[in-house]
Amino acid sequence: MQDLHQALKFEQVGKGRAQKSGVEFVVVRGQSSKDDIALGLHAAPNQYTTSGIQTPDFMSQLGFVRSSCQFVDRRECFSRAIHKEFDLASFIGSFDEGFEEFKQAERHLEACGFFFDQMEGWGYFFGKHSSGRGKRSFYELGDGHTVAESKDLKTSEDAAFWYRFVWVVTGRGEKGWITHYCPKNPPMSVELEMVFAFLGLKSFASCPLFDFEPCSWSGLVYQQSRDDSFFDRNTEIAHQWFANHGKSFSPGVEHLLRAHALMEPFGMKILPFPDASVRLKEEFGRHIGPSKTASKQPTTTGHFDVAISFAGTERKLAEELASRVRDAGFSVFYDGYYPEDLWGKSLVETFHEIYSKGARYCVIFVSQEYNNRAWTIHERRSAQERMLKERGSEYILPIKADDAELPGMPSTAGYVSLKELGIEKISEILLKKLSK
Repeated sequence: MQDLHQALKFEQVGKGRAQKSGVEFVVVRGQSSKDDIALGLHAAPNQYTTSGIQTPDFMSQLGFVRSSCQFVDRRECFSRAIHKEFDLASFIGSFDEGFEEFKQAERHLEACGFFFDQMEGWGYFFGKHSSGRGKRSFYELGDGHTVAESKDLKTSEDAAFWYRFVWVVTGRGEKGWITHYCPKNPPMSVELEMVFAFLGLKSFASCPLFDFEPCSWSGLVYQQSRDDSFFDRNTEIAHQWFANHGKSFSPGVEHLLRAHALMEPFGMKILPFPDASVRLKEEFGRHIGPSKTASKQPTTTGHFDVAISFAGTERKLAEELASRVRDAGFSVFYDGYYPEDLWGKSLVETFHEIYSKGARYCVIFVSQEYNNRAWTIHERRSAQERMLKERGSEYILPIKADDAELPGMPSTAGYVSLKELGIEKISEILLKKLSK
């Protein structure tokens, strides 16, 4: 059944209000035959702001469609189909938080010259047709690199990207600015590629500004003012947009990824990502070449020879171990190696996938701190789930950082001690095990 407002029988099965965004939600079960049953989520926004993204715009991004509706007081709603496991109470909290993240993303990215689609605008609130605007279109300046003239104007960077701002003149005489983006931890993840596509950025395979590594770019055509002054609004805003990149671009991307991550568990997507499990394997696979044990490693154990789990107090030791393992030619999961890949993800699902399926061995730095932290408890339980399925196989390799015991581990399990052996000797022992 496609039309959520047409059925032989309707039953309201849930209702709630998002406090921050002021949206009323109604879950309705519609049935047209014994087997033709559909659940629909009907939403009625009740408040708007004077500028920027509105709740109807956000809902349109999530796949809601505006139509007349008998289930809400306004007699018009935004609706979409939902699955039978849909949890309205959880969704309402995530919707409010996701909308706030989306607005923050808009604020940061608009400062850099990126404007989100407002597909609905204020029309819904005034009983009119949709009155939104499209996002900024980047003007064609060839391929952004092959030009008649170019002048490197400015550079900038943050923790994730390098940025270059270049004035160009094309062979056809078009003038404008190109902003180039290069990740500091290449290659870019699937998720970042989708964010860049959402923002309208284009890719170039061999950028001379970054030692012929791949880059992404956006273009803005120069617009001459009527009084023929070079210092017109177009020039000033182009430079201002670039100046904001170092402080606003990455935070904007992060907020956008968070907004998506909050909505994805409910079957709603802002960005055109493949399923989480598919992209997780693809993303980590981009960073990992064949390891020395690739031919011995069962396909069910995923990408890594070893995954390292630790509390913050052991981060330096975990990093040293990871470095020694990686330098020896083995693939290792250490979170510090994959900042862009973990950026904006649902880490509960991601870490469960890694520690329960994604490695040949799991090294755990056991400490009182490790036993007390929510994230490390989750990692430990995921690893132990794998160990139980494989009936006690030596999947978990525990390293004692203090006198704490690892909950759920057999008393006969073999430990190595940092105090007795030190990280260098433990690294040697681990490398011997990985080489078998």
